[in-house]
Amino acid sequence: MTNEELILKKLEEMASEIKEVRSEVYSEFRKVREDSAEMKVNQAKLEGNLNTLVAKFEDYIADVRERKTDTNERWKIAGIIASGCLALVSLFLSIFK
Repeated sequence: MTNEELILKKLEEMASEIKEVRSEVYSEFRKVREDSAEMKVNQAKLEGNLNTLVAKFEDYIADVRERKTDTNERWKIAGIIASGCLALVSLFLSIFK
């Protein structure tokens, strides 16, 4: 074999090796893209779950505030009723004395 034939043979071997490496790189790249797509789907699910959790927490906080306000109003009403009853008892006691 001449030097030119050896060089051509080596170049052909290198070309076939390059094709193999390229196909391996493409297959790995496809796997990475698939994993990336799956991660995006999972991220979207997590964001949806997080938004739902935030909404539920905000509803809970609003409910607690509403209950607190309602309880405060009840105590105010009870205070008014109790003072009215004390006034009536005082009135009756003053009448009967």
